[in-house]
Amino acid sequence: MKRVLILMLVSVVAFTQLLAGDETRIFAEGNKAYQEKDFAKAIKVYEQLLAAGLRSADLEYNLGNAWYKSDNPGRAILHYERALIQSPDHEAARRNLTFLRSKISNEIELLPPFFLTEWWNSARMSMSSTSMGITGMLLWWLGFGALGVWGLGKTRTQKKWGLTAGIVFLALSLLPYSLATSRASFEKNSKQAILIQKTAILRAAPDDVSQEIMTLQEGVKVQQIENFNGWWQVRLENGELGWLPEQVMERI
Repeated sequence: MKRVLILMLVSVVAFTQLLAGDETRIFAEGNKAYQEKDFAKAIKVYEQLLAAGLRSADLEYNLGNAWYKSDNPGRAILHYERALIQSPDHEAARRNLTFLRSKISNEIELLPPFFLTEWWNSARMSMSSTSMGITGMLLWWLGFGALGVWGLGKTRTQKKWGLTAGIVFLALSLLPYSLATSRASFEKNSKQAILIQKTAILRAAPDDVSQEIMTLQEGVKVQQIENFNGWWQVRLENGELGWLPEQVMERI
C-alpha cells in the first residue's frame, strides 16, 4: 500500500511538471509570435493558456500588449487591469494602463475617492490574500501567547503588559483577515468592467429606445451594479448612473 501511495505521488508530481513545461513552451510560442509581429497568433496562444486555467500577471500583460498592437485599446486596458489585480506592483502594466487611459476621449471628470475607501483598496492590494491570512494567523498566535503571559505571569507588570499586548495583537489580527477576505472576493468578482466596443450609448433605462445620456468610448471603466434582461446598470467614474448592454463590456 505504501509503495502504491509513493507511486501515485511521483505520478502526480511528474504530471504537474509536464503541464508546467507545456505551459512554458506555449507561452514562449506566443512571445515568439508577438516578436514576429503576428499579433493575431500571439493573442490566440495567450488566450489558449488562459482558457487552460493559467493565471499570470505577465500573461495578462503580454496579452494586453498584443491587443494594443492589434488596435484594440479596450481589450488592452482590460488585460492590464487584470494583470494589476494579480500583481499590483507590475510597473509595466501600470505604465501602459496610465498611457492608454490618458488617450480615452471621454469627458468624464473623475470624482476624488473617499480617503478611507482609497486606503482600504490600497491596503487589500498590497499583498496576496494568502500572505495576509498568514499575517493574521501570526498576530492571532502572538495575541494568545501574550495572554498566556498575563495568565501565568508572576509579577503585576508582566500581567499588565501581557494583557495589553494580547488585546492589541488579537485586535490587529482582524485587519489582515478582513483584507484577505476582501481581496479574495475582489479577485473572484471585481464588479468592474471595461468597455470593449468602439463606442456605446449610456442610456437612462435598460432598452434601446430610452433617453441617451452620453456616448462612451472603448476602454472606459464602469462599476456594475445590477443586471436586468441583458443590460447592466453601471456607475461611471464621475458617479453618473446609466444602463449598457452586457455585450459591450467585459468584467475585469
